[in-house]
Amino acid sequence: MISSSLLATRPKTLAIVGNGPVTALDAPKIDEADLVLRFNGARACGAAGQRVDILLLNRARVYMSKRINPVALHRAKEVWVNDTETNGQVDWLFDRECKAYYLGLEPNEKARKQLEKYDPFLKSNPTTGAAIVAEFLDSLTGTELHLFGFTHQGKQHTHDWDAEKRWFADLIANGALVSHSSNGPPARRSLTGSAAYCARFAEKRVKHYVFNRLLHSGKATKRRIFGVDARG
Repeated sequence: MISSSLLATRPKTLAIVGNGPVTALDAPKIDEADLVLRFNGARACGAAGQRVDILLLNRARVYMSKRINPVALHRAKEVWVNDTETNGQVDWLFDRECKAYYLGLEPNEKARKQLEKYDPFLKSNPTTGAAIVAEFLDSLTGTELHLFGFTHQGKQHTHDWDAEKRWFADLIANGALVSHSSNGPPARRSLTGSAAYCARFAEKRVKHYVFNRLLHSGKATKRRIFGVDARG
């Protein structure tokens, strides 16, 4: 069970927003939900809806990558990491800015259990999306789970995309999940939204460089963050 003050309110609707395409027709539905959860880079935040209550990272190092949406990080009320603190805690500045909640291994194990029917040899690791859906189905009864931007495809070969797609299809058919995939033009940021994104991006990259490379004294941590050739 995730100890979150946001979940303690027992929301009636929860929008789970993947990083796949979301149409302009579906974008307003995201902001109408009681809670909004987005993943990792959360690149659709600011285009496909403005809200993000929970930003869920597969591990803290995502925060350091250029794929991060700094607007989503800034707006998130809570930041979760789908990992143990020992393995997921890799960025010095991240821990001081976000005070993240580490989910541990339980959500992944719950997803593996659910995927046994579709992936009997458990040859892959569940995606972060599958892990949090499994967790919510187990512990957040009475809340409608609405999916946006889930395409079940990606470059990572460690995930069994087909198995997860078939599992989600059964959940949708059984009414356990509500999937949104309206036809229409893709959601896009406004000029104001694009300007806010660029400003936050520059701020985060400068902070990351200054705090981690120049001020943090641990050479081992620098090597882990910036690579084996990091100096200083």
